[in-house]
Amino acid sequence: MLHQIGITTILFTVASASPSLLSRASSPAPISVGIPASPPANVSQLLDPYLISFSIEPAFLNEFLGNKTTPNKLGLSLFNTLASKTGGIGVRPGGNTVDSSIYDPTLVGDQQLVLSPSAAVWQTRYGPSYFDSLNLLPDSTKITMDINLRNASYELSKAQVAAAQQILGSKLDAVEIGNEPDFYGRQTYRNASTWSPEAYAAQFVEWSHNLTSDLNLPKNFFWPGGYATHPDTTNFTTANTIALGINNASTVKIYSDHWYPYDSCSPEHVAQASYDHLVNHTQITDFINSYKGEIAASKAVGMDFLVGESSSIACSGLQNVSNTYGQALWMADTYLYAASINVTRIYTHQGATLISQSSNQINTPGYSWYDFFYPSTTARNGPSQANPSFHGLLLVADAMGNAKTSRLVSFPVASQPTLAIYAIWDSSARTGAPARAVILNLGAKNDLSVDLSSLSPTGVKRLHAPTRNATDSKTVTYAGQSWADGTGSGTLTIEKPLADGSVAVGAYEAVLVYLAGVNGTVAGTPVGTASGSSPTKASSAGRTATFAAGGAWVAFVGAALSLL
Repeated sequence: MLHQIGITTILFTVASASPSLLSRASSPAPISVGIPASPPANVSQLLDPYLISFSIEPAFLNEFLGNKTTPNKLGLSLFNTLASKTGGIGVRPGGNTVDSSIYDPTLVGDQQLVLSPSAAVWQTRYGPSYFDSLNLLPDSTKITMDINLRNASYELSKAQVAAAQQILGSKLDAVEIGNEPDFYGRQTYRNASTWSPEAYAAQFVEWSHNLTSDLNLPKNFFWPGGYATHPDTTNFTTANTIALGINNASTVKIYSDHWYPYDSCSPEHVAQASYDHLVNHTQITDFINSYKGEIAASKAVGMDFLVGESSSIACSGLQNVSNTYGQALWMADTYLYAASINVTRIYTHQGATLISQSSNQINTPGYSWYDFFYPSTTARNGPSQANPSFHGLLLVADAMGNAKTSRLVSFPVASQPTLAIYAIWDSSARTGAPARAVILNLGAKNDLSVDLSSLSPTGVKRLHAPTRNATDSKTVTYAGQSWADGTGSGTLTIEKPLADGSVAVGAYEAVLVYLAGVNGTVAGTPVGTASGSSPTKASSAGRTATFAAGGAWVAFVGAALSLL
């Protein structure tokens, strides 16, 4: 990364003759957003450095992390890259299979799965090496231990927490009791006629109090909730269970829901889970806004709110949607907009198809299509690689910064509903004006630009793919680099804004714009000359030029000493 090396080689782009870029005579006028120098009243809370966090299905934890003998180098490299940019990541080993999990202190090696004849995971049995795998994560990682509630065995669950406490040490940050308890009644894990928010809240209070006492856990160490049903359609909501006294034992640390805007759990739902529905700024903001009541209820009692499990399409995603470059755009917009309304963290889920989730889902066994990396090569999912969505996470991480002093605001543009624009105020990088801005174009218009001249833009990192539905991660780039193999491949490319102080953003692209120096500091110096955008194709046609504009392009390499 830029701050870790002494000399950085960066691709400079020079237009020898590109009047259409410099004068924009044939393009629409740049869009004026009106971002003020000082943050407006609706500025977000300080961004949690652990905003980008991850949930990993317990049955497949060893797949994604490896073990002490054979660590998963790809996955650990990706986690380390993000943690080094933001200050840390949170990891929740949790999901559907936690509620059939058992800790066995005598078990040696990776977890053992008991499968049904249809390959459904009936039981996940793990031993000490489960926690050894979690200890491979960066030292700064905060781990939330999800424990089995469905089996209703307090002693079984206490053993899980005790093992985590002993082996993870200071990495253990919280405990979550159960997974999506709002589903227990319909899935016959509880008597549907008696299982209710009241029954769940009472059991949570009892278990969290007893675990705190029996294991001498810190005060306020538990996540309640983790509801997957939309709050408009259920009584299992954060707001309702707060009112029912779920924190009567003063054990709650933070409140949590699960977010999946679409699902592939049944054929009739697949039609809604389309690319155009997913990669849609209006749909993204409408979905997230529907949780404002949950966030407000948490804040009203002095607690933060997080999303403990999330991805684009439940029941393991959808091929040619969740595994495309579109997932990168969806993920970047989701993280940033959620942060703008005070969601503290989002735990992006990693897993594999669970047959037991739905009797008529369309997915067959294999890694989830929405995974941000595939831990091994398979015939179904293809090569082990960081998927296109990882590049979107890199953009969010750079937008956040690592000084713990960032706040952001969303600036909607009524005339351009496909645009998502965010300004980030970061007092460690710049005072008296925003330090960074993010612009996402989730639509097909190729000739858009945004006027940032009043904010003195200095450098641009671009998220780009040759087609909007690209699945080959080697063709997806962020700041000129592909991360398919877990490292930045290619030459780091930082562009200058256009001559008039505006920034071009092509169809299905996103840009991170530095307003206080290319590397987020006042001392940073921009490189290159004004550059535009090669449009991302809606079809399968490939990229034909480095940037879209008339004239000849010359590339050369220079040492960017001033960025260090």
